[in-house]
Amino acid sequence: MNTAANPLQTSYCAGGASTPPAFHPTGWDAAARRAVDFIVSRLDEPLSIQRVARASGVSTRTLHRIIRRQYGVSPMALLRRARLARVRRELLAASPGTTVTTAALACGFSHLGRFSQCYACQFGESPSDTLRLARAARAASEARRRPPAATAAAAA
Repeated sequence: MNTAANPLQTSYCAGGASTPPAFHPTGWDAAARRAVDFIVSRLDEPLSIQRVARASGVSTRTLHRIIRRQYGVSPMALLRRARLARVRRELLAASPGTTVTTAALACGFSHLGRFSQCYACQFGESPSDTLRLARAARAASEARRRPPAATAAAAA
């Protein structure tokens, strides 16, 4: 698995690691892939470590070991990182009715204060800043695409 291209590797702040872990190919690569695939496909569901381990075909202890070895975080920190990445994608592509709360709840976060704290740690800005900046960028892009006559009429 190419960890450099993995969207779950965007930041190590949420998991406590300051640098990416060294990649060591082992016989556990397939189990790690199954765990990540299972987590990513069920970000909106409440997941337990036992459920992820069962889906990966390994014990919970082995799951902790292989996820920590490949990603430098616990399986639950990996789940949180994947959920945060999904919320960020949703905020960046938000429709007019999207709010930070709806995006966070849709991705399985129930404690919004803790969510906001983890989001800011991972991405360096608050989720509301991400949403505001994405909407501003979209509005500027739409303004550039309008013909000059439509822009003048809209201003009047």
